[in-house]
Amino acid sequence: MQAPLRIRKYISLGIASLFLGGCTSPLTPDFGQMSAKYANSLEQYQINMIFQNILRASENRPVSFLDMPTINGSGSIGVTPSVSALFTGGAIPYNASYQVIQGGLSYATPSTSLTLNNTFNFTQSSLDNAVFWKNYLSELPKETVKYFSHNHIPKEVLLSLVVDEIEIFEANGKTTVLVNNPLRPEHPQFQQSLYRLINNGFTAELIDTSEKLGPPITMEKVTPRFGETAFTMFKDSNITLKSVGSPKNPLYQPIQVSSMYKLCINSDQFANYLPTKKYGQTFYCENNNQEDLAKTSAAKKAQPTLIVRIRSTNNVFEYLGKVVRAQLAEKPYLITLPPTADTFNSNRGKLNQYALLVVDKDKPKPKPFAVIEGLDGDTYSIPSENNGYSPLTIKLLAQLMSLQKVPGSIPASPSVLLK
Repeated sequence: MQAPLRIRKYISLGIASLFLGGCTSPLTPDFGQMSAKYANSLEQYQINMIFQNILRASENRPVSFLDMPTINGSGSIGVTPSVSALFTGGAIPYNASYQVIQGGLSYATPSTSLTLNNTFNFTQSSLDNAVFWKNYLSELPKETVKYFSHNHIPKEVLLSLVVDEIEIFEANGKTTVLVNNPLRPEHPQFQQSLYRLINNGFTAELIDTSEKLGPPITMEKVTPRFGETAFTMFKDSNITLKSVGSPKNPLYQPIQVSSMYKLCINSDQFANYLPTKKYGQTFYCENNNQEDLAKTSAAKKAQPTLIVRIRSTNNVFEYLGKVVRAQLAEKPYLITLPPTADTFNSNRGKLNQYALLVVDKDKPKPKPFAVIEGLDGDTYSIPSENNGYSPLTIKLLAQLMSLQKVPGSIPASPSVLLK
């Protein structure tokens, strides 16, 4: 009986080894899936942070911004083999791969346990410092309007975010100030004036602002006037000499070459929108220089003077906070932006298709675009469907925030390490 028992033991161990060997094939983590998970987490983190600060602004609470400058991730997949066996004193059935006469192993069940490990560490840095806030509170440069003036961004959305107020000075001395605030009674008049500007081609353009440096001079007088290194200085200072006068007696006009972005329209309706030689007589550009305004004709002075003021990034948050307050008030007022002639809107046919920002309070919906629990315990969310321009608004605000992240505004890592 001893020989069959030894044979039975070896056969049993061999079968178990065969099963276990087939279950220990190496598996490696999917780097693409892990990277995608990190990216999705960061995206939702950014969306929720912007939404939370809009809610803070709606309640006149201080805003606070965090940044995630560094992130380190690790992932692994572990396979642990195991076997469970039943020992009995009877014979095993004949349909098994082996037989025992007097007790032994009845059957063995090989198995594996799969362990997944997917973790990441990241640092959070506060942007509450003087460098960040100086840019955050400063008026947006006019070229920012140009950055976002594209066909895929409706102008009414962009300008509703960045234009703070429109001020009109009549020739009779009357002044009209239209503030872009949905809580103020003149807001419908502001929207009418804004759409009028859009229809007149309101935009930001790079305008030639070169200036003459004194009267024209001969080439012989260049060195006595500007020094021995005149031409080197001209090159370094972006000064050019433009030939003027007759070919027999050429004169050269020193010109300081420069350009800057200005807000422009393409119709002559206001006294401070003056024609430029570069764009012809049909293009009129903002010019707040009082000396130039004084040189305009009497007919020109009889026209109203227009000033358009641009917001800071901080005021964009304040404005959207008021948009939220308006639609959550006892008498809700949803800010909608009807399309202009050139607007392409992929939300046509949907509910709230032209709404600037849609926010629900205590209306749970599956998989919202963003959701935040307020200090009052209520839940605020941006729905993922029928939300109008909400995703575009958050996207534009995220890009405006990125423009504020200049060197020195983000503390050096690590700041606060979270695991």
